[in-house]
Amino acid sequence: MFRDIYSVSYRMKRELYHRVFSILLSVFVCFVSINLIRLALFYPVLSKSDSMSPDIASDCVVQVAPLLRNPERGQVMLVSPKDEPVHSFFEKSVDFVCRFFTAQQYSPFAKNELSPSFRRVVGIPGDTIYISNHLVYIKPEGQSQFLTEFELTKIKYTLSVPEISAKTDSRIGTAGNMDKFTLKENEYFVLADNRLESSDSRLWGPVTSASFKGRALLIYFPFSKIKLF
Repeated sequence: MFRDIYSVSYRMKRELYHRVFSILLSVFVCFVSINLIRLALFYPVLSKSDSMSPDIASDCVVQVAPLLRNPERGQVMLVSPKDEPVHSFFEKSVDFVCRFFTAQQYSPFAKNELSPSFRRVVGIPGDTIYISNHLVYIKPEGQSQFLTEFELTKIKYTLSVPEISAKTDSRIGTAGNMDKFTLKENEYFVLADNRLESSDSRLWGPVTSASFKGRALLIYFPFSKIKLF
């Protein structure tokens, strides 16, 4: 008596191969679908700080739309630091494979990079800006007078400006006031809502559209803080 039926039955062996192939194909299609959704539609990002409080508190999970990279004034964007390291073609290839098979959750080079942060777009190309007591005053291109950041956007948000303490980065504390400057083509001025606890364009300088990794759509966890942007 044969113990291994697959060794004597060509039909059974073929069915086995077909099942194995179907399982592998299903897994592959699943991975591709997950990555396409994350690359084209939306993906979750965990906020690791209170830089955007009170709108986005620490440990909130935000859905980000990666294709929406041309922001309007007042929108919250996921911004990558300007000093991202440059990787070789080999490193980029390895990174792509690792991200692909982990649904974008693991990158071998992420530990050497600064994580993207949520920041609000306050100034857009052509704006002339100055800052007084952490409040931004803007003169849009073609206009003759300055208005506050709140007067120029339809999006409502609240700033958090706690008292300056010994722990406050001195560069940020003094950046509560800035002289006039004008944003050039493809330059954006992004700020944290928590104006004393975060680094942003006051330290980085203006960012370009290439720095945007996507637009924040909504907070969906924890459920008590669900919010649409």
